[in-house]
Amino acid sequence: MQRKQTNMATNELASCNHVNLLPDKNKATFRNFFKNLCFNRHISETELLDHNCYEDEEIKILHRGMIYLSMFIQISLKHMSKPMKICRSFIEGFLNRGVTQRESDKYYSFLGHSDYRLDLSKDIKHGDARYYPALTVMASKLSYENKAVIRTAVTDHWKMEFVDFYNFYNEYQRKLTTQAFIFRERNADGDRIIVAFRGTSPFVADDWSTDFDFSWLKIGGMGKTHMGFMIALGLQKFSREDDDYYGDFSGSWPKEVDQHPQQPLAYYTIREKLKELLGDDKNAKIIVTGHSLGGALAILFPAVLAFHGEVELLNRLEGIYTYGQPRVGDREFGEFMKKNLREHKIKYYRIVYNYDLVTKVPLDDALMTFKHFGKCIVFNSLYHGKVVKEEEERSGNIILRILILIIVTLFNFIVARLTAVWELIRGFFIGLVKGPEYKEGWMLTFLRVTGIFLPSIVNHFPQDYVNSTRLASEDLFKVCPALL
Repeated sequence: MQRKQTNMATNELASCNHVNLLPDKNKATFRNFFKNLCFNRHISETELLDHNCYEDEEIKILHRGMIYLSMFIQISLKHMSKPMKICRSFIEGFLNRGVTQRESDKYYSFLGHSDYRLDLSKDIKHGDARYYPALTVMASKLSYENKAVIRTAVTDHWKMEFVDFYNFYNEYQRKLTTQAFIFRERNADGDRIIVAFRGTSPFVADDWSTDFDFSWLKIGGMGKTHMGFMIALGLQKFSREDDDYYGDFSGSWPKEVDQHPQQPLAYYTIREKLKELLGDDKNAKIIVTGHSLGGALAILFPAVLAFHGEVELLNRLEGIYTYGQPRVGDREFGEFMKKNLREHKIKYYRIVYNYDLVTKVPLDDALMTFKHFGKCIVFNSLYHGKVVKEEEERSGNIILRILILIIVTLFNFIVARLTAVWELIRGFFIGLVKGPEYKEGWMLTFLRVTGIFLPSIVNHFPQDYVNSTRLASEDLFKVCPALL
């Protein structure tokens, strides 16, 4: 069934466009990749990128190298999809031995086995400034589980109302790739309706393909955003029927679409569900959250609401909490978001743990120009947090900046591994010092050992984000750093 678009003005199409950097994932092959790499030597001959935004020929060449790297990774992921799925089944089957049904509330994901906690902190009560950070980080962690596990945690452990779990369609990958769930917390002063987006599952190639799609989506008045994340959120696809490997792809955000019942899109489905839920309580507020890729979707969802002028929903949006969130747009996008956050009094907490690599990608250099915006809260290995200023604009010779980056990277390489050793040691006694809820099991201990070699990746796991919010100073969350 072809999805019909309605109420879309001509200027909306014109203001929402992009030049694709990557191939059609359903038609990409290594043969086409190497053919173009070997025989299409002149940048001006390729339709992969509009290079008019780059005056420096050196940057053009480096940028094209980045494009080819992204293309190669995506093609590789397409071929790795089945092996990764088999690997996931084997590992999770071993970890869940004795549980026969994958959709059982006893069947946990790989990430779930690294941190079994389902209960909220008993020490953080409603009214504590840490309450919603502690609740949303648990929701973000829980989003990696199946519907039965999520329902059980929300209803039995949290004593809240489970609304629904969703699998959303991706028009570019032509399959269900995006997940989220919604639950409601009943309060005397107004309910809180919380949307939690799932992040990148370690063994799902489609999720990684979304992360490595470095295409730009340029929207008039909003700036440039990460194409892969926008696609996961429900970006509409417009392309020629005869698209080849280097087809002319473009995307758009019409305000209204007629959705296929078997192909729900994340943005439109969640938006309409929130309107329905808010109609039941005039004092209800919305909170959006997510970890990793989920954090990217959590901040882009209100961005599209702002683009569509959904003032009522934005006025009811109380807060956005992201954990280990990657960069999602350029500086113009950051200014667009800061303006809307202030205008609608929306709290935005971007929380980072230690050396988490995902929070540093995509790069913020002259080649990719991705930028975080607003201040964030960064926690160290002692779970002490501090507010950090937004990223400064970098200038100067690109070669010099690369050399400085190499030096800083080498320094961090040494310090990060020493810190990883400390985190391994910390795991053996933190349960004795902080309480049994912080005790680390054998699975997490194994990850801590691998963290000595890959600290920036292990620091991305939800465990330390949960600990950070629970052990943080309440003062950190009394003021929203992004609005300072």
